[in-house]
Amino acid sequence: MGRQRTVNDHGFWHSPLLQQCTTEDKTALLYLLTSPVSNVIGAYPLVPRIAAAEVGWSKDQWLQVVERLRAEDLVWFDPERMFVWVRIWWFHNLASQTMGPKLRARTMENIRRLPEPWLAPFLADYKARLNEEQRELLNTLLAGEFSENDASVPHGYRIDASSNFSQHNNNANAKPNSNVTPTLEAQAQVPVDKSGIPPESHAQVEAAIANAQRKGIVKADTQAIITAVAKQYQAGRPPRDAGAYAYSVAQNLVGVKTEPSLPAPASAAELETWAGLCFCWPADNPSSFIRVEEAGFCEQVTLESGKPRHGYVPLGRSKLLDVLREGRLRQVPAAVFEDLVKGARP
Repeated sequence: MGRQRTVNDHGFWHSPLLQQCTTEDKTALLYLLTSPVSNVIGAYPLVPRIAAAEVGWSKDQWLQVVERLRAEDLVWFDPERMFVWVRIWWFHNLASQTMGPKLRARTMENIRRLPEPWLAPFLADYKARLNEEQRELLNTLLAGEFSENDASVPHGYRIDASSNFSQHNNNANAKPNSNVTPTLEAQAQVPVDKSGIPPESHAQVEAAIANAQRKGIVKADTQAIITAVAKQYQAGRPPRDAGAYAYSVAQNLVGVKTEPSLPAPASAAELETWAGLCFCWPADNPSSFIRVEEAGFCEQVTLESGKPRHGYVPLGRSKLLDVLREGRLRQVPAAVFEDLVKGARP
């Protein structure tokens, strides 16, 4: 069954950007906007030989046309990675829709597959098309965090602060959740300190480390990797590509205990079963509440000094997924969670 892809007819045929394009150029652009392998962000793997065959051209003809489009900044194409970014994608698709509950998990997965050198320019272009609330949500999802201080999950499990890249708290008066007592099995969480890296490079570094963790090639914990990257800036030798440098450090830095591997991703059947359900922990005096979304994310409210803090995180980026599978969280009515989201105290 085919997917629906939208092309704004007036925005395409009357676009000033395309006035110098040849018929071949426009045909290639139409293909890229409607390709069977396209995704929701307009940046995806593309094999030239297959694309050419579907249009009815030779591979060389396709590459010549794409090179013209690249020269006009209408398309970016990496022949080594065989990856394309359709630069006019957002003229025909609403960026805001990709941050909706049904698409945001797919959006984040597509973003994390971008070639490292493209990540920063893509995010700058993408964020410019979102409203402030959506940009904040995107930043939260990129960082993979619930909040600055996540509560421990019962029986030794906890939200994985290191792999979730929790934001460093510069407030000297900030206090951890007073409802959670650290134990030998559930140690107190220490937020990751990124203060040595310029804020504009945080997203690149975080995404690169997350990518290395998903591939199972990290040889050190998150803080050790970030500290190594920060040393480059402190020494006055900032890397040209912070993401690529962080990825290399994650792959080669040794001598520090590697973070625990994440559980297998939730299946479609599991997500369908959990969608809309709300849970809390600890069972007796809960300080953290979550609601599972069918798209693969968790919405969480954490009580800090009795005040609710709200956030999102991909479900598969934490040990919470294992606890859910084992049925060790207490389910609560959706109305309770909704009240907490609105700021009500339990």
